[in-house]
Amino acid sequence: MNEQSPAEDNEALHREVEQLRRAMKTRPAIDLARGALMASFKLSPQDAWTVLVTVSQHTNCKLHQVAEDVLDSINGDPLPQTLQRHLAAALAPFRAKPPTPSDRTDLPTGVPGPRPDAAHPVAQPLDPCP
Repeated sequence: MNEQSPAEDNEALHREVEQLRRAMKTRPAIDLARGALMASFKLSPQDAWTVLVTVSQHTNCKLHQVAEDVLDSINGDPLPQTLQRHLAAALAPFRAKPPTPSDRTDLPTGVPGPRPDAAHPVAQPLDPCP
């Protein structure tokens, strides 16, 4: 069994508290952005989460920054081009489902639809976080 010294235990607790504080500050924006994606694109909570995480990973941006950019776009700020491309690509699998009469078929302003010739975002190099 690997026992830590009291100083190591104290350091681990401080790191954990800092991580929890950061999560408490960023979680509201993430939840709001998730809700916006759910409402705008008729996504399930899990699908909206998947979209946000995918965009975060492919843009090498923190999840809360992606969420804040999505929320800013709702308030009229344009999405950075990099984020637009990756958001459209992350939404593409969910838009490919056959639409039902109640499904929205348009993207909000500033979020282009995927190009038919666009490569999968995983195959593309990471763009820097805007």
